Amino acid sequence: MISLGENILLAFIGFSSGVVVSGGIFAFIAAIGVIERLAEKTHTARYIRIYEEAVIFGGIAGCVNMFWDYSVKWGAFLSVLYCFAVGVFIGTLAVSLAEVLDVVPVFMRRARLKYGLSVFITSLALGKTIGSLAYFLIDGFYK
Repeated sequence: MISLGENILLAFIGFSSGVVVSGGIFAFIAAIGVIERLAEKTHTARYIRIYEEAVIFGGIAGCVNMFWDYSVKWGAFLSVLYCFAVGVFIGTLAVSLAEVLDVVPVFMRRARLKYGLSVFITSLALGKTIGSLAYFLIDGFYK
């Protein structure tokens, strides 16, 4: 049987670990410049504080979602809107990471491709979209 003091210690260690990991994730997002690049590409740099706060509140909401069992009756439209927002964030994160690591230019050089970069990127996006749709829409696909 675990005593109250041990439970408090374990809770403190778990909370501290979560703070360190989430700090690392947010530092990573800031280091690769997802927010700045998104504001720059959309010509909305004056709203960068809103972008930053949205990422912070999204991280908090994601953490809450992991620990509490609850359900929200959003309806189909808001569910689709939420999934779209999550997909846009993950897509911009992946593209920013690839850009920082210069994955696409290195691949293009090694594959000796001179043309077709837009086709390559579009095919990657379509593949991710089709895979996501199959995962979520085909019953039993992920088992």
